[in-house]
Amino acid sequence: MTKLYRSPVQVELDARAEPRRFRWLGRWHRILKCALDEEGQHLWSKLRTPEPKRYRCETYQGLVCDLCFARESGTWVLERVWD
Repeated sequence: MTKLYRSPVQVELDARAEPRRFRWLGRWHRILKCALDEEGQHLWSKLRTPEPKRYRCETYQGLVCDLCFARESGTWVLERVWD
C-alpha cells in the first residue's frame, strides 16, 4: 500500500548523480539503498512530456519511497511512500 504525496524535496546527490539524502518535512533522510525504477519509467513513454527520473529509495530509518527528478523544471519530488 502507498500514500501519494508529490511534495517538493531538497535532494543531495552522490558521486554517481543518484540521491544520497533528501529533506522532507524539515528533516534530512539518509538513503541506504536507491535504484532507478525502470518499471515506472515506461509508464511515461506514451506522454509527450519528458520522462522524470524515478528512484525507489530506502532510508536508514526504514522509509521506502519514490523520488522523482522532473527534468523540465529541474526539481525533485517525493512522489509516494510505501507501507
